Amino acid sequence: MGLVLLVLELYRIILLVTNSKSFKNFGFYEHIVGIWFDLITVALFFLPFIFLFLIPVGRSLEKVRSFVLLFLFASTSILIFFFNAWDVAYFSYTEKRTSYDYLIYMLNNPETTSLAGDFLLEFWWLILFFILSFSGLIFGYLKLKNPVSNFKSLSSWVGLIVGTLLTILIGRGGFQLKPVGVLESTNYCSLENSPAVLNSAFTIIKTYDFVGVEKKDYFSEQEVNRLFNPIQKSNPQYLLPGKPNVVFILFESFGTMYCGPASPASYTPFLDSILSQSMYFDYGIANARTSMDALPTVVSSIPTWMNESFILSSYSSNQFEGFPSILKKDGYESAFFHGATNGSMRFDAFASAVGFDHYFGRSEYGNDQHFDGNWGIEDHHFMSWSIDQMNEFKKPFFSMIFTLSSHHPFTVPKEYKNKVRLGLDPLCKTINYVDFAFKSFWKKAQKQDWFKNTLFIFCADHVGPTSRADRASLEWGHRIPIAFYHASGRLPQVKDGIPFQQIDILPTALDLLNQKTSFFAMGSSYFKKKRLPKLAYSSENLIAFEKGIDPILWNEQQKTKRSKKEISKIRMIKAIYQQYTSALIQNKMKP
Repeated sequence: MGLVLLVLELYRIILLVTNSKSFKNFGFYEHIVGIWFDLITVALFFLPFIFLFLIPVGRSLEKVRSFVLLFLFASTSILIFFFNAWDVAYFSYTEKRTSYDYLIYMLNNPETTSLAGDFLLEFWWLILFFILSFSGLIFGYLKLKNPVSNFKSLSSWVGLIVGTLLTILIGRGGFQLKPVGVLESTNYCSLENSPAVLNSAFTIIKTYDFVGVEKKDYFSEQEVNRLFNPIQKSNPQYLLPGKPNVVFILFESFGTMYCGPASPASYTPFLDSILSQSMYFDYGIANARTSMDALPTVVSSIPTWMNESFILSSYSSNQFEGFPSILKKDGYESAFFHGATNGSMRFDAFASAVGFDHYFGRSEYGNDQHFDGNWGIEDHHFMSWSIDQMNEFKKPFFSMIFTLSSHHPFTVPKEYKNKVRLGLDPLCKTINYVDFAFKSFWKKAQKQDWFKNTLFIFCADHVGPTSRADRASLEWGHRIPIAFYHASGRLPQVKDGIPFQQIDILPTALDLLNQKTSFFAMGSSYFKKKRLPKLAYSSENLIAFEKGIDPILWNEQQKTKRSKKEISKIRMIKAIYQQYTSALIQNKMKP
């Protein structure tokens, strides 16, 4: 195993040397992190070998086991080395580690065959290194004698159990909530260095069961860019003075059915009073259906229009930006606040990848007396505490708070149980509680010196569960409140019925913050004249929403007769989706 780790580190060094321009700040620490991911990889791939190596057998089976062990060791090693050799050759073109879906894409792409000859000529030395490294490994293996186990020895069986459990523990990366994935590399290094910290055998095994997006070619490159180009330029509005701070509050499960001035049955009276004074969109659309999908959607304008969350997918290792990294160029300090246990839904890993300077979770809060017993720190404690942390930031700053108490199992703190209003769904009482928590937060925030120069953004991550039949439609399942607030009152009032989606938040906010920059976004600013379809994804359908009109469902297999207006909208949907698939597959998510 040590020899395998050594060869994997040599492949890392070759990758760094051949792509030095991409890894200018890769140092000793990053190498140590890389060895840790290599160790996880070895544990995952060699688990069958290690188990067979440790299991006690009778002497009559030792020769058979030795042969099987050699076969397992050789086949596993050659697979791991092949994946990493492949990446050395392809990284300069993809700028990301190979994932399972991309490996399949390349193997089935006719262009791969046509380029194979050129690659063999260019990387002949890599093929030579592959042969020599594998041969040297097998030579070393054959020089080592396999220990003979004693079938009747208790210590041999204890060794089997301990060794197997230890290998499994290393393979999952520790005792944390979920096994280590591709995105976790950014917990330990920058997004730019993440590809070299990882190895391709790791990224492939972590993404093998994900059916990646297929690259679409509905239009020529010139035509699709004319219809929609995700590489955009901001349009400063100069409605607000200077460099406003930003506080983005993402409310857990706050669907319009139970929240907002436009809701017929709102449980958030205080929040509604603030939304009424805001640049409020009464027809907000959630591109996301889960919390994990929502974070990249609202922070980076990257929706999950595929069968796996962006955070969990291989595309999370792409180079991408968002509020923190874009605003950092203009001197903003940034922080992400979420009271759940650190590691929950990999929010900490995403926060690191997208460029947040600070992450504040349950661990940083440090007082489990306020733990709700299920999910995290109760919102009324955590939101108030967040203000204390913000007061320490240099200005301007960008802070994002993700609430959690309105999440299943919908618990309300003891001191609020007699205050909250009950509803038809268990969600209602927790939404009402979070409104109390937000009121306390708001009253405290108003007393801070930064309040009057702060742009507040309010949005829900997704619509919460409901048992109401009259709120079970496709439209109600995606309608959420979205608003922008500034104490100056200079933000424009939005007409009723103007559709606005989560992926529109980033480009709109950059315009309000007077930013002069280029950025990647799958949505568009409210201040752009051209209106894009507001889209959600479900079961391989793209769904376009517009107030007063039935949602338009589209997929490639549909042959439904369409009106001219629907045909025009579907044409735009196809252009947006083509750009989306191209950006993910080709790693073109930065200007």
